[in-house]
Amino acid sequence: MQDLLLSFQQLLNPEELLSSGGFYLVLLIVFAETGLFFGFFLPGDYLLFLAGLFCALNKIEIDIVTLCAGLIVAGVLGNFAGYWFGYRAGSHAL
Repeated sequence: MQDLLLSFQQLLNPEELLSSGGFYLVLLIVFAETGLFFGFFLPGDYLLFLAGLFCALNKIEIDIVTLCAGLIVAGVLGNFAGYWFGYRAGSHAL
């Protein structure tokens, strides 16, 4: 149980996320925050700030243009996924 709690705390720590998961984990979190129902508890604004800072300090091997383009694509795709889910589930809930 202690290992599960430790891994959940690491999921909410943006510095740990960026140093271990990097670019793809940031994209996954942005996708989940914008489109999935359970993404509201993930670190968002602080994570984006740290991702830009880590790009500037060369702590992650990605340039800022690729990071911004990936974040835009992840946000738009997450929005489409959330809309699709609401469209498919919305009419059946009434």
